[in-house]
Amino acid sequence: MRLAALAAALALGIVLPVAADAAPPKPEPKPASDAAAGTTAPTAGQTGQAAQPDGKVELFEPPPDPMLGVPPPDAGVLPSADQYLRSGRGLDADVGDPAFGAFQRGLYLTAFKLALERAKVGDPAAQTLVGRIYQDGLGVKQSDRAAAAWYQQAALGGDPAAQLSLGLLYLDGKGVNKDKAKAADAFEQAAAWNDRAALYNLGLLYLEGEVRPRDPLKAADLFGRAAAQGSADAQYGLGELYAAGDGVILDDAIATMWLGKAAKAGHADAEVEYGIRVFNGTGIAKDEAAAAIWFKRAAEGGNPIGQNRYARMLAIGAGVPQDRIEAAKWHLIAAKAGAKDTWLDDFIGRLPDADQKKAKDAAANWPPGSVASPVGAQVLKHDDRIAKPVMTGPAPADELPPPGLKPPVTVAKPPPG
Repeated sequence: MRLAALAAALALGIVLPVAADAAPPKPEPKPASDAAAGTTAPTAGQTGQAAQPDGKVELFEPPPDPMLGVPPPDAGVLPSADQYLRSGRGLDADVGDPAFGAFQRGLYLTAFKLALERAKVGDPAAQTLVGRIYQDGLGVKQSDRAAAAWYQQAALGGDPAAQLSLGLLYLDGKGVNKDKAKAADAFEQAAAWNDRAALYNLGLLYLEGEVRPRDPLKAADLFGRAAAQGSADAQYGLGELYAAGDGVILDDAIATMWLGKAAKAGHADAEVEYGIRVFNGTGIAKDEAAAAIWFKRAAEGGNPIGQNRYARMLAIGAGVPQDRIEAAKWHLIAAKAGAKDTWLDDFIGRLPDADQKKAKDAAANWPPGSVASPVGAQVLKHDDRIAKPVMTGPAPADELPPPGLKPPVTVAKPPPG
C-alpha cells in the first residue's frame, strides 16, 4: 500500500524531479482504517535529512505551481523515499497516534505541535492534520494558504483526505486561485482511493461539463460508487439521474429507491423529492400519509420546499387531519425563506383574523426556543464545501393541485397528481 502511495508521489515529478519520467501507477484501494495501514514509526537516524547517492542533501523546494503560494512553514528537508515508507499514516496500531488523540480531545495546540514534528519528515496523515488545523484556525492563526501548502505535501504522499481537501480549496478559491480543473485533478487522485466525497464531487464536474467533458454516464458511475458507500449526496444525485434518464435508463422505481435511501439518511432535498414520489405513487405505492411524514420531516429540518408542501397537506387534509392554523404557520415560515405560494397566500387571507394571528405568532416563535421576530423562519444552512447535484431534465410537476377551502368537518382528497 505504501509503495503505491510513494510511487504516486514520486511520479508527479513536482518535489522529486528524478522521477519525472515515471508513469504514475494507479493507487491501490484506500485501507479500511488508519490502523490497518499503519507501519512502524521511523527509528533514530532515519528522519531529518535525505541523503543522496552523491552525499548531498536534497533540500525542500517550493512547489513549481505559482498558483499555490508559499511552501509549508518550516518544511525543512525533503524526506527520502525510505522515510516516506516508514512514516506511514501514523504510529503503530497498538500505540495509537497522540496527535490525532489530542485533536479529538480538543487539545488543538498540542495536536499541532505533535503533528508538525511528523509532518516535517513526510508523514502524509500528519501533514493533512496540520493543514486541517491551519484551515480551521484551531489553536493557530487561520491560514488557507498554509493549509493548501500542507495539503499538497500530503496529497503527494498519497493521502486521499488531503487530495480531497486540496481539491475543495481549488474549487472554492481559498488559499489558492480558484481553478476547477485543478480541483478535478485532485478529486481524481482521491477518487482512485475510492474516497466517497471525491467520487461525488468528481461526478458533479463530469455532469457539469466545464472542466471535464460532459459525461452523465461517467457521473452516474461515480455517484454509484459513492452511493454504495453511504453518501447521501451521491444517492440523491443518482436518483435524479434515473428520474431524468440522463446517462442512464429512465427508471422511476430505481430513482425512487435511491431517493428513498438518501431521504432516510437525512438528505433534506431527498426527503422532499421522495415525499413527492410517495404522494404521487411514482415508482412506489401511493401513500399520502407516508408522504405527509416525509414533508413534515423536511419542514422541521428547515427545508423551505418541505415546509411549503407540508403546509399544503395540512390545508387540504391530505394524509393528515386538516389544520388551517398549522398550515398557515408553515406557509409563513416557508415564504420567509423564499418559498412563495400565491394559493396559500389566498388561503391565509380567507382565514378569520384570530386564526391568522395565531399562525403568525406560531411562525414568529419557530423553531422552538428561538427569539420571536415578525414571521421569523429558520434559515436553511448548506455545506458550501460540497456542491449540490446538477438538476437534469424537467422539474417535477406540482403534486398538489390548488384545492378550494372547505369546512373543517369535510375530508376531501385532491385529484391524482
